[in-house]
Amino acid sequence: MVTNSNTGRWSRLLLTLGAAGLLALPGCAGTNGASTGSDPFDGGAGSGDGTSDDDDNNLAGLATLTGVVRDAMGDPIADVVVSLADGSSTATNIDGRFRLEGLEPDSRALVNFRKANYARTQTPIELMADTENTLLQIMALVDYLDTFNTADGLSFDIEAGGPAVVLPADNFVDANGNIYEGDVTVEATFYDLTSGVDQGNELFATPGDFTAVDITGEDQRLESFGMFQINLMDDSGAELNLAGSTSSIIMPIQDLGAPPTLGDQVPAWSYDEDTGKWVEEAVGTVIELSDGTLAWEFQAPHFSTWNCDRPIQTHGCLTGRVVDSAGNPRGGATVRAVGITYISTTTARTGQDGNFCLEVKNGETVWAEISYSIAGQTATQRTDPVTISPGMASCSLGTSTCDDLGEIPVDIQTCVSGTVVDGNNAPQEGVQVVSPQGGVATSDASGAFCLTVPVFQTTEVYVLTEQDAPLAYMPVRLYAQPGLPNCQSGCPNQPILRPYATTTCSEGFVAVNGQLAGNVLVEVFDLEYPEVRISSTLTNSDGSFCASLPGESNVSVQIGPSDNVCASETVDTDGLGGQTCGDSGQTSECMVLNDFICSL
Repeated sequence: MVTNSNTGRWSRLLLTLGAAGLLALPGCAGTNGASTGSDPFDGGAGSGDGTSDDDDNNLAGLATLTGVVRDAMGDPIADVVVSLADGSSTATNIDGRFRLEGLEPDSRALVNFRKANYARTQTPIELMADTENTLLQIMALVDYLDTFNTADGLSFDIEAGGPAVVLPADNFVDANGNIYEGDVTVEATFYDLTSGVDQGNELFATPGDFTAVDITGEDQRLESFGMFQINLMDDSGAELNLAGSTSSIIMPIQDLGAPPTLGDQVPAWSYDEDTGKWVEEAVGTVIELSDGTLAWEFQAPHFSTWNCDRPIQTHGCLTGRVVDSAGNPRGGATVRAVGITYISTTTARTGQDGNFCLEVKNGETVWAEISYSIAGQTATQRTDPVTISPGMASCSLGTSTCDDLGEIPVDIQTCVSGTVVDGNNAPQEGVQVVSPQGGVATSDASGAFCLTVPVFQTTEVYVLTEQDAPLAYMPVRLYAQPGLPNCQSGCPNQPILRPYATTTCSEGFVAVNGQLAGNVLVEVFDLEYPEVRISSTLTNSDGSFCASLPGESNVSVQIGPSDNVCASETVDTDGLGGQTCGDSGQTSECMVLNDFICSL
């Protein structure tokens, strides 16, 4: 399992889908009984905040399901049919995105994903009302595809090295239990459960959520040692299955920790698509192959997806609180714990307070994946690995018994697509533009720049000024609306950065420890944007300076760097404008400030 090597506790992974980032997922249309599935946000500049669609009143109290489907290498899959038991359905677009609206809330909805040449899968999810419920789904390619005649039967390996499958001749029935004779198409998949995430791992492509019902009817949570899927179809595509005889299966063992030992009896579980749970039906034996590797041998009474699993007997739990960067709770986020030293996953949803609790295996190492969607956009973050304490613990025993991840900030990203111009509205190239929430960008020949910032938060955008810059640019404060990160299409956040309409200047002297001092930093701040430096200069050798000030503003002139200010003065430039610093420094036109006395 690949883990993040970043030194920070939380690692934000930008899971990009070709040219379209996974962090921005505007939906595509779907069909169901209550809604056309139209997307309330289309990325255009006139879309507002994406929450004031005319259909919103009709959707009150209902649920939305949105997400993306990718393959095991992280690439999006188009034309996947996404459906629920109530008949709601849609298909993924070219970026793998899907969206269904107007769904009835459901504590455990079963979402089906189907596409030719991919293994079938189904994922349970709680559909919460008035929430964008998010699924990030993986699908595995079919490993083996062939056609044979029922009179011949078939023996094959799903992939090189197994599993080895024997289909007895004349042993097939249709969905009604009638004997079938003729051609049979078989498609089979052996899931890769041990490769790195986005490097071929297919754990998230397996059906279900590792919850199960054992042979006594008790609920269990499973740890897997291998999984495969076999589907049989007639020449029209109708489902077939085995008749009276079983099929022999020999499957290589997969593990991330301690595998079963030679001779162990390990239960066989089949996936029930009606309940979304694994059902214990048979038992297999661990054997040794000729090359010395371990395998699991059992007789399959029918075909669907089969799992070599043991119930997890040693329980621990993992808690945390999902928030945005401002510390506000993220209710309705999906949190998934993924085993690093064992093969299993657990999924939970955050409450309105942002809290979650996940049942995991104690003494083992896991990482957590958090996903959250709003206005058709999704943020995803994976935590660093955490080792669960060895003592028994459970969410049902109280979260005080659990290992705690603390607060996990997750933000949905949007775009800021702006332009830098001069006082004559001519575009300015090569200007560095900054947002504390979105980093730095440089304007191109047309003056354009692009930043990625958190959505639905106040963002300041400003020019990073150099010392004695000829122009003082006015910052822009905006409330970021939804759009595609990296300005991949129409962006609703389009500030224009232009110089202040008027400027003036101030002059003074700086003394340090009783001596007039040169080369001391002087910075100017507009108090409307107190964190943004508007202009700056250095004192001359005689301690004098002249600094450019924005007109019609309340301004702070500060001596020394922002983290070590030794003196400052507030200036009101209302009614002033047109004055400039002379080439030699001070001029009689500039506002004279009190001398600045610093002690260092």
